[in-house]
Amino acid sequence: MIRSIYSGVTGLQGFQQAIDVVGNNIANVNTIGFKASRVTYATTFSQILELSKRASSLTGGTNPKQIGYGVKVASIDKIMSQGSFQNTGKKTDLAIQGDGFFILRDGTGKTYFTRAGNFDLDVNGTIIQPTSGLKLQGWIAEPDPESGKRFVDTNKPISDIQISAGLSMAAKKTTFMSLSNNLDARVGPEKTVITLSGYAGKNVDVKILYDRDIGGLQEPFSDYQIYRAKIYNGSDDTPDGEIYIKFDKFGNVVQSGAIKQTLSVTASADGSVTLNNILQSDGNYTFIIRDSNGKILDVQTENVVSGSTTVQSSVIQNGSSYTIEIATDTADVATTGYELDTQSSLTPVSDGQLDFTYNGSTTSSDVRIFVRDSSGKVIGSYLIEGGLSNGSSYSIYDSNITTSDTYSIEIYETDKVNQLVVSGSGEPRFYEADNPTNFVVTDFNSPFYTTSVQVYDTLGNAYTLYIDFVKLSANYYDGNDTYKNAWAFRIRNATGEAIKYLTNFDTGQEISSGTAGVLTFDESGRFTGLFSFNPDTGRVNRGEIIDAIKFNASENGDGEVKIKLRLSDLTQFAAISDAYVNEQNGNAQGTLESFSIAENGDIIGTFSNGLTDKLGKVALAIFNNPAGLLEAGNSLYVESANSGSMIIRQPASGGAGSLVAGALEMSNVDLSEEFTKLIIAQRGFQANARVVTTADQILQEVVNLRR
Repeated sequence: MIRSIYSGVTGLQGFQQAIDVVGNNIANVNTIGFKASRVTYATTFSQILELSKRASSLTGGTNPKQIGYGVKVASIDKIMSQGSFQNTGKKTDLAIQGDGFFILRDGTGKTYFTRAGNFDLDVNGTIIQPTSGLKLQGWIAEPDPESGKRFVDTNKPISDIQISAGLSMAAKKTTFMSLSNNLDARVGPEKTVITLSGYAGKNVDVKILYDRDIGGLQEPFSDYQIYRAKIYNGSDDTPDGEIYIKFDKFGNVVQSGAIKQTLSVTASADGSVTLNNILQSDGNYTFIIRDSNGKILDVQTENVVSGSTTVQSSVIQNGSSYTIEIATDTADVATTGYELDTQSSLTPVSDGQLDFTYNGSTTSSDVRIFVRDSSGKVIGSYLIEGGLSNGSSYSIYDSNITTSDTYSIEIYETDKVNQLVVSGSGEPRFYEADNPTNFVVTDFNSPFYTTSVQVYDTLGNAYTLYIDFVKLSANYYDGNDTYKNAWAFRIRNATGEAIKYLTNFDTGQEISSGTAGVLTFDESGRFTGLFSFNPDTGRVNRGEIIDAIKFNASENGDGEVKIKLRLSDLTQFAAISDAYVNEQNGNAQGTLESFSIAENGDIIGTFSNGLTDKLGKVALAIFNNPAGLLEAGNSLYVESANSGSMIIRQPASGGAGSLVAGALEMSNVDLSEEFTKLIIAQRGFQANARVVTTADQILQEVVNLRR
């Protein structure tokens, strides 16, 4: 009987400890970071009453006879499973998603660990556990003496994390600037197509393609853009005429005219020049005055009478040579198959003069002559009034005619030539001369795009830079070379400091062949280069790249600001323009306004200058056996002989969990499970109590035998 009492007592003791553990779990159901425990049991020793016997040839074997002496608590295990999160919105509250413990230290250097992340700041800005005053450990960011940017060296020992309220960010000069995103390939006047009514039921499909007029690029960033529209009558890929057209920034026509003839002349007086040999009918014409380099100096309107006129302009100087294009509002388009005569391989008698002998039928009607160069391009259309006589010789005058080339001519009666009327103002409208209801309007998307950025000198003074882009052409020919998808590029300073372009950031060498840049893209819309550009001549220097810019900031107490450019991330696709400066490495001075903690433990400060920087990083500790840690009160743990030494890790790396800011990890106690355990422990305790009382009653009966 005594054995059964002892067994019942061990059961009472074991289930009492189970109730103690369950009670502690339930008591801490709302304790931040609490990890529940469980009790496991094992048998105590057993008394052997009879040993087992081996089987023989005569009898079978017998098992041993043993009586157990009860139960003992084998272990009290810590359940380290993840608890649920509670959002608090407090920036210093942290929860760990995954393995790991926050590291805390007291003033003596003793280390504690916790999953409870309800931290706060003390009077010195140190992050602490408010219940114990222990200091959270991690790495403090240090400023780079060169860049001023803070960085965290996780190879250094961990220390207290302190965030001072008056922390400042030093001013830093901008030395690098990068642009990215897209420039719209669809800008400028779009291709236009119109079908003109031909003769004998033969229609003419006319295509109009726009390109930059190189002579009108002296102000590529002005509100007005000058284009050269080439006319194609659909029979081949060579231009059949050209139109001078000037747009304002809204896409309205300011000036225009179809080029009929080009003459070269040397002025014999200031302010005017006389033109002869004008092979056009009498009337008003537009005269485009260019210098010897093709630059447009002025555009005037004058009246032609009997093939002559005097062009007046203040730009004309005595003794200077000019090329003057004669234009009007109608472009001539030939109808193939109605020629009076065609001739080829004609050699000019001199520069500017082409003679020919007419071999067609004599006609008294006015005729129009188209002259093509050896490539098939129409260089002009000329009127000879009163018709032509078979076998007679005639002369055509045009400065585009040179003795270094050969020419062909096509001769039509004027009523067999289609005329396309060009709008002189307003919307860019083209219509058939004898049928105004047949018209098309050119769609115009502004070729301008501007973005801006603030850069800084060493004192933190801010400068607003405006970055202008203007689409030149899909195939821009500058007189020497052709550039695919070319954009004029410039940077200007809102406060007036002159921007200078550099070919080398390190040496500071300025470009020598321009005052701006040209940005180019390949057929796939990828960046191919940024070259120097002279707007006065329209010339691009492919051998001189633009690597950087600089400007003088001495009037604000600083010196020279030099900024390296990276534009290789820009693209030119048929999509909206959204290019912007995605990076510049300068900043004004700033003071800390707030901070936040990222999931990788980085403490990110936000400063009054609008920038952010790292202030430090929270450290976590992991253990080979976290359940072996000793509880030390205040939701703290310390190392034990079986937990292993702490392994310091950055959050979200090396096996450590990530941080969740503005949240706390709640207890992992499951109340339904704990109540179930409580009922089982209660019943177990009651049953063992009955064993003791039953054994006691039997003993009482034994005592009563002596009566």
